[in-house]
Amino acid sequence: MPARLIAYPPEAAAITRWVAAGGRLRIGRAADCDLALEHSSVSRNHAELQHDGEHWQLRDLGSKNGSYADGIAVEQAPLRGPAWLRFGDVHCDFAEFTDQQSAGLRARQQQRRDFSLALTRRVEAQADHERLPDEVLRGVVELADCSRGFLLLAADGDDYAVRASVHLDPNQLGARVFGGSVGAVRRALSTRAPVVVNEVARSDWATERASIVDSGLKSLICLPLLDGPRTLGAIYADRRTAGEPITQFDLELLSAFAESAALWLLARRAVAELDDAPRWSTLVGGPAHTLP
Repeated sequence: MPARLIAYPPEAAAITRWVAAGGRLRIGRAADCDLALEHSSVSRNHAELQHDGEHWQLRDLGSKNGSYADGIAVEQAPLRGPAWLRFGDVHCDFAEFTDQQSAGLRARQQQRRDFSLALTRRVEAQADHERLPDEVLRGVVELADCSRGFLLLAADGDDYAVRASVHLDPNQLGARVFGGSVGAVRRALSTRAPVVVNEVARSDWATERASIVDSGLKSLICLPLLDGPRTLGAIYADRRTAGEPITQFDLELLSAFAESAALWLLARRAVAELDDAPRWSTLVGGPAHTLP
């Protein structure tokens, strides 16, 4: 049966690889590996998955930090069902699927791509500029399989104000403050690159922030909004429940959606009108709070 391996590099989107029955997957830090994991704990040629005609086999290739199956160090071992693998400090989820299940999961990817295109068209066709922020934000929340999101735009100095928020949790529908990870937003804004945390418990910088741990967040994503050298703001989404990982495929869809011409027009318009728009909350060094 075909197998799927989902790798969870720290501070990055998950990476999915499918391998056909009878196939082979080489894993390592080298760029020519079938699954390239750019992490210092992973050897250039770390391990290999291979189907022997009956079972999938995991074989370590003499790596420095070892290969593990369900927490046990292995040099070579059969994988007879779902398993948690670890290569250095990178965790992976291994599972076999029937051809029908595999086709269904691949079809779901195409459906998500179609959904992303439909969202982009819907935003571009939105004539009501007052509803644009919510339309854009809801699209990102749904694509990322999150439960809430915030659109943050540049305010005075180095501050950023909430321009729109979406809460799929009925208990939070009245919220008017930023309750997400300030650290993730500042990280995305300073690096000008997306921040993805699929498992907070395995993120070095996230676990160091008591606000993230105490809030019970499981996963989050923050996309900076850039206009050349200018940083316009960011889109932030998170969830407190387990769900599908945010993969590189998802990140590509989300980035394309965030970079659409409609969103840029929205960001420019919102920045220009920010002084006239009601400010809900601001990001500062301390807790989020409602502005007067």
